[in-house]
Amino acid sequence: MYKLKNIAAIVTATSVLVLPSVAPAQVQAQLTGSAVTTLGASSLAPIATFIPQAQTSKTRLDYGVLNDALYYSVLPLGPSTRRRMGRVEPQTGTRSLTGHRSPYRLEGSRISFSLLSDDYKGALSDYQKDLERIGNEIDLTRMSRNEQLAYWFNLHNVTMIAKIVEEYPVRRPSKIKVNGVPIDEAKILNVKGVPLSLKDIRERIVYPNWKNPNVIYGFFRGDIGSPAILDSAFTGQNLTSGLKTSATEFVNSLRGVHEISNARKVSRVYQEAAPYYFPNFEADLERHLLVYAREDVRPEIIVAKPMSIDKYDDVVADLVGGSRPSIARANVTDAEGNPLPISYELAQLMREFEQKRTVLKRRGLIQSGGTVIIEDIDTSSQVYDPNIDPESSVVTTRPTTGL
Repeated sequence: MYKLKNIAAIVTATSVLVLPSVAPAQVQAQLTGSAVTTLGASSLAPIATFIPQAQTSKTRLDYGVLNDALYYSVLPLGPSTRRRMGRVEPQTGTRSLTGHRSPYRLEGSRISFSLLSDDYKGALSDYQKDLERIGNEIDLTRMSRNEQLAYWFNLHNVTMIAKIVEEYPVRRPSKIKVNGVPIDEAKILNVKGVPLSLKDIRERIVYPNWKNPNVIYGFFRGDIGSPAILDSAFTGQNLTSGLKTSATEFVNSLRGVHEISNARKVSRVYQEAAPYYFPNFEADLERHLLVYAREDVRPEIIVAKPMSIDKYDDVVADLVGGSRPSIARANVTDAEGNPLPISYELAQLMREFEQKRTVLKRRGLIQSGGTVIIEDIDTSSQVYDPNIDPESSVVTTRPTTGL
């Protein structure tokens, strides 16, 4: 299920939210005696150090503070209406267009980068370093596969968010460079002595070692074209529901798949994952998409047209389109009538978001309490995958880390 939040609540929360400093994690090192084998010659060969082993550890990581931080800074925009957004009107008295202009601007989710305090930003960077440190202090490969996967998702996503925060305002995260190397390929992490990039986490650790393609939807790339960042951290216990939520949103969005006159356009994220999950690209991907597709989307997936990769929207997934918010302020108040420090760009997003809510309500997708109902589609493809293990492990050590 999705939660549709009011943008005013996000503004109120993040404009005053200060995260506590990082607390040292209570970690018990796990002794395994397993040797570290030499990496393969290919630059994208699986990293042997992180290949999951037989589970001997019941360690469970607690991401409670990250969960709170995401809840107060992420705005899920709910399921796609499958309508391309039209042209943005310029501010009164000017011809300049600011804020989000993408036709996909009301899909996925948004992070309130423009509203985060300096203390929040510093704490986020510290949290990323703490996650990295935990990966050095425990043997990840001996934990349950769910715990391992949650760790890699959170490390990847927090690192991406922290780098965007450092550079903000930035319009296109893909243009961020670290020592001259694009952010996705820069070796900005080091776990167990292995320099890692965000691409390494996806293509050299997770994709080769987890057979279920739903792992694609756990990685946030910082932009509109990406699978959405959830407003909660991944844990070993919520992987099934979290990945299903993210997969359902993405597959049924225009940025995931849509039909044009002569082709079925699909996201570039599927092209990246194809060697691992879709070797017979069109047939395998079609089968996968139908697992999550709504009834109104299925005809666009099964139509007899070739698949081609869609143009990827790499504009930052924030509230104001990566531009420095204008000085002009809109006349907006919260539920109690208190004025909110809303820029023109944010007010524009608020108006469009409320219009989208109206459409979703009219279609019966939102209950009075604001819950979006997603209907499951029965399919024989939805089978248990042993690579995502049950959620019933016993806690013997519970390391904690906090922002």
